[in-house]
Amino acid sequence: MATTATRTEHPPIYEGLLEELGDVPTETREAAERILRETREVLDWREPGEAQRRPQ
Repeated sequence: MATTATRTEHPPIYEGLLEELGDVPTETREAAERILRETREVLDWREPGEAQRRPQ
């Protein structure tokens, strides 16, 4: 019996969990991406004026 690895339907329990708890994996990924962007802004280790210079 062959099974396909690309399954487009989620099991019914998954849909129920999404309704009850929200899409936790997506919310977690979005929060992590936002935190990474904010961290990069705060921890800018370039020398003063270096941000304005263009790479040669």
